[in-house]
Amino acid sequence: MLHELLLALVGCTGDFVIDERDLQEILPESAGPIPEYPDQPTFRLAPDLSFIHPSERAVIERLLPLGFYYRELDHFAAKHRNLSSFPLSKYFTLPQTPKLQKGNTGNASIYCRAVANGIVEILSVYRTAVLQVEQNLLSDPMPILATVTKGLNKFDVLLPPLYELIAEIESEDLRGGQLLNLLHKRCHCGVPELQACIQRLLWHGHQVLYNQLASWMIYGILQDPHGEFFIQRQGDKDVESESSHSDMSENLKQKSYEHAALNDWNIGFHIFL
Repeated sequence: MLHELLLALVGCTGDFVIDERDLQEILPESAGPIPEYPDQPTFRLAPDLSFIHPSERAVIERLLPLGFYYRELDHFAAKHRNLSSFPLSKYFTLPQTPKLQKGNTGNASIYCRAVANGIVEILSVYRTAVLQVEQNLLSDPMPILATVTKGLNKFDVLLPPLYELIAEIESEDLRGGQLLNLLHKRCHCGVPELQACIQRLLWHGHQVLYNQLASWMIYGILQDPHGEFFIQRQGDKDVESESSHSDMSENLKQKSYEHAALNDWNIGFHIFL
């Protein structure tokens, strides 16, 4: 039972722990549609496990959300890091939720990829903690559930807010500066461990911004394949109609010759704040 629980804590469901979304696939008429990012975890103990004491069931039910949050964060990271060009179902026995079916067909974002890299670092720490719990259970002549709870209780304040973060990123399609603003806002919290995690995600996002700034300011190269940088070419977005663009060109022509270079820049590029 404990090994099945540890597998569920790293996102692997089965006969012991089930995902409610699996039941929706098998019996679509049994319940209403589950959103892409549910408000509540969907991992549950199988209802036919009669040998589990009610007190043990209560403890396990409190642990299972960690496995749900881990899997959702792992899906987000795999999606935005583009680690595989093949369907994830070839490598993971996971339910085909809408976000897995979409794959990488959504708007690509190097800022989301940077955040995904930071999430991978956090999930690596979590997996290490699960592995340590497993080693403690194997070395204990009488393994108990309290060992699992003690080893993973610190993640109760980390994984749920990170899940809410990626849910907001995906639902609002936040990219570029909007994504950095969200991370900066989430940094102001009263939990030091969570603050350190989000600051690490913000650090990864800043690396992308600094590289774009350096490329533009030093070499004059606009490295922005997905239109996320605050400096963009005029033709990249239809922010103005053709008539307004022509009016701007006429106004620029009337300026003095000393400002010719600035005029050329304004014609070719624009700052989006």
